[in-house]
Amino acid sequence: MKKILVVTSSNDRTVDYIQSKFKDVCFIRFNVDLFYEYKIVVTNDSIKISCNEFEYTLSCQDAIYYRKPNLPDLNNVLSNEYHEFAYREIFSVIDGIIESHTGMCITKPSILRRANNKIYQVGIARKCELSLPYMAITNSIDIVQNICATKSIVKPISYGEVIHLDEKEFVQTNLFDPSVSLEQLKFCPAYFQHYVAKDFDVRIVFVGRKALSFAIHSTNNIDWRKPEAKNKYSVVEIPNDIYLKCCQMLDEVDMQFGCFDFVVKDDDYYFLELNANGQWAWLEFETGVNISGELIKELLK
Repeated sequence: MKKILVVTSSNDRTVDYIQSKFKDVCFIRFNVDLFYEYKIVVTNDSIKISCNEFEYTLSCQDAIYYRKPNLPDLNNVLSNEYHEFAYREIFSVIDGIIESHTGMCITKPSILRRANNKIYQVGIARKCELSLPYMAITNSIDIVQNICATKSIVKPISYGEVIHLDEKEFVQTNLFDPSVSLEQLKFCPAYFQHYVAKDFDVRIVFVGRKALSFAIHSTNNIDWRKPEAKNKYSVVEIPNDIYLKCCQMLDEVDMQFGCFDFVVKDDDYYFLELNANGQWAWLEFETGVNISGELIKELLK
């Protein structure tokens, strides 16, 4: 039987959901945050992962579903000065296992790192002739003042997560406030973009080259992901040229899965970003579209 190695974390509710829904599929779950509960052995001949529940040898016939694994808590285990060293060693092992796999993989870490880079995305989106709102990624105060003379938004360039002690803060998309001082910008660049007075948002989940598309009408006109936003979701049919350009972009980055975000104004689609390892389960719950079934079908090809 073909197996799916899922590289994730113990708190990944999406993987919990998939495992409970597809009981006839053989999942090998590797929770990286519990790395110490597994034995990883890579030799000249094989890659083996084992724990109390299973012993598994990775085969080129098997598939890998790489999620968003968290690192283990090393407090009270190693001295603080060795934490980063241990984390690098752990990720080096995981990256090596996945990058060396010759079978189906959604999606390899090296591809995710490249595809999730906003500057790289802008270049590929332009090559694929997708329309983008005017933007600048910069640490120049003068440039920001010039761009933001027109109503604009500001957002993180990478993953907008700030950790302080045991609390997490998420930096999301916000309307640019000209009264806020820009003095710290020279030390920390940001992504600025002209605001589009959209009619609605669209998220397109690509599994292979099958596009599952959803309109999002939100009470928050800046960022529908904000906690206070009230959203309505519906299935939408996207224009064929948008479909073809998204496929071209996926081909450029060698990806079999990705979530595209657009804003739509007067039937014109404006590309915002590609979430190379984006979340999708809530859209299945909201609309009933069987995204998980398409994903498992793709992994088991």
